[in-house]
Amino acid sequence: MQELSNNSLKKSVLTACLCAPGVVAEALEQLMQGDAAQAEFAACVRCDPVLSLRLRLLPADFSLQPDLLRALLLAAPVASGAAQMTYAAGWRQSIGVAHLAQALAVRAGVAGAEAAWTAGLAHNLADYFDAGSTPPAHAADWLIEHDADWLVELDADGWLADAVRYHAEPLARGRAAHPLVRIIQIAYQLVTRVDAVDSVDVRAALATLQLGAGEAAKLLDDSQEQVRQLAQRFGLIDAAAQTNGGGYERLARLYAGQAAQSALHGHFRQARGSGQACVLLQDALRALFGVERVCVFAPARDGTLQMTQLIPAASGLSALAIPPDDAHSALPRALARNAPQQFERGEMEAALVDEQIARLLGVSRFICQSLALSDGRTGVLVAGDALPGLSMSPLWRFTLAECAEALIPIPSVIPAPAAPVQAAPAAPSDDIPRDRVRRAIHEVANPLTIMRNYVNLLSDRLGADSAVQRDLGIIGDEIERVARIVRGITMTEEAAAPAVALELVSVNSIVSELVRMALGTLFAPNKINVQIDLNPDVPPLPLHKDLLKQVLFNLAKNAVEAMHTGGHLKFTTRLIEVDGQRLVEIEVADTGPGLPAAVASHMFEPVVSEKGGDHAGLGLTISRSLIERMNGHLSYTSTPQGTQFLIRLPTLQNGEALLTTTRYGSM
Repeated sequence: MQELSNNSLKKSVLTACLCAPGVVAEALEQLMQGDAAQAEFAACVRCDPVLSLRLRLLPADFSLQPDLLRALLLAAPVASGAAQMTYAAGWRQSIGVAHLAQALAVRAGVAGAEAAWTAGLAHNLADYFDAGSTPPAHAADWLIEHDADWLVELDADGWLADAVRYHAEPLARGRAAHPLVRIIQIAYQLVTRVDAVDSVDVRAALATLQLGAGEAAKLLDDSQEQVRQLAQRFGLIDAAAQTNGGGYERLARLYAGQAAQSALHGHFRQARGSGQACVLLQDALRALFGVERVCVFAPARDGTLQMTQLIPAASGLSALAIPPDDAHSALPRALARNAPQQFERGEMEAALVDEQIARLLGVSRFICQSLALSDGRTGVLVAGDALPGLSMSPLWRFTLAECAEALIPIPSVIPAPAAPVQAAPAAPSDDIPRDRVRRAIHEVANPLTIMRNYVNLLSDRLGADSAVQRDLGIIGDEIERVARIVRGITMTEEAAAPAVALELVSVNSIVSELVRMALGTLFAPNKINVQIDLNPDVPPLPLHKDLLKQVLFNLAKNAVEAMHTGGHLKFTTRLIEVDGQRLVEIEVADTGPGLPAAVASHMFEPVVSEKGGDHAGLGLTISRSLIERMNGHLSYTSTPQGTQFLIRLPTLQNGEALLTTTRYGSM
């Protein structure tokens, strides 16, 4: 046989060895979680003989390159078809020997547990060579003869390699060998030989480790149970599981989802302006979901929902104007609740205008879903004849999120001022150089995309539980809000404070979402009892949802920090009338010790905070500024029994028509 270079062949032959599809799928899912799932990722790949060895032979800093690691996983060959049955048997043997060897090493105390696991896992590495691959010549024969050589890099003394090389030798030959060699030999015999624990040679070998047959039998039973559980977890339990798909189908679905999302991302990156983005959206809806009849409605100046020209549709639709408080129509409900709404012709309680929209579109049903538009408004996408439940599909949500991203104009970067000819030495400044800001914003976009993709993946894995899907929707909304904030950093000074883009939103929904979002992360850990008292007659208001949510979170966070040992926090919404004008009032009240006089006298001034850490002393200043941008007013009262902040927002803003009341959206 032609002699091959070990170093050049090791890595290439390993890339031609099969991995467990279920392990690869789970590893990809955990990789998408980032640093938070590093331990889970390591524990997962530890259960794959090929993956674990490939990763251990890579440079130490490879784990810092998640994109390359993801590419490795996606490109790894996996067992499929008829090969799955053979692979599953070999994998169960690998895990069985590894687990039992580790248990024997711990019990005997004569070898390292991790070394025992590694040697046990790799003892039959040649079984995983993919005969259908095209590796270097004679690689398969070389693998069988040299499958222990890789381990020399992991153990300079060579005990790992010896344990793998001699694992099937008669036990009598290993009587005086290194303890790791003896442990792997014993584990191999116990796993692969029926009733081996009762044989003379196995009992004699166990005696050298000061172990009895009964104890070894108990360790073997425990090991087999662990193998069964791991096989169940990764879809390698038995031949029937392989026939029914198991881990391979799970991996295939994951591959398909990630490939589709990557393709969609590239598809929408072609957009140059809102018109082209909408054309690309039509193409995507048609190709992926079979949806061909589509239109977009958006709030007009009088507050009603009217058809836009973003997507051409039947001309008769332009004659319709839907009041924002029409609780019977799916369109304003989708806006107020920020959740998909479905309509089907013939529904007894449906609004007649929805029947007319369906007739003009030529469809029997449609889905309404909110969609952020390029001018800052939030419109409603109406997708005709969409299948029931389509709005729960991660790919559907990802498509709309990519379209929304493409619709947002790329902000212009603040130009660097020209240096004066003879400028005086500049005073020290805390300003961050603009190029660093731009680089940071570019880098932030990548983890945000990963987070958004993982939310979609979680949604798919966790099923149709409405509460879970609602919470995942909140997480997705917050990710998009962060993205919008980041994009706004690079806008020109003139554009940094634009006229607030209005959207019809439910104040009650914003309060409810905030409480749900912060309950387990802010309120409960700080022993804060939260109460909400929401007036169902509060109408949806034309305002900027992100700004109001930011203010409410600032107030809630300040209240929690004021109640050091816990307390009570209450959110209240109500309708009031002041000087003949109807207002929506939001109260945030805590039971803290009240504000010190020194703080109260400078409440809304930008001062240096005494809290330290990440507090800049700007929260309330920014909050008041944001409320004023919504034509509202922020005030407070404080006593030793607590502090109450009041936000008052007019129902009539910027020339908008007065909104009538509605009873939906109070949650």
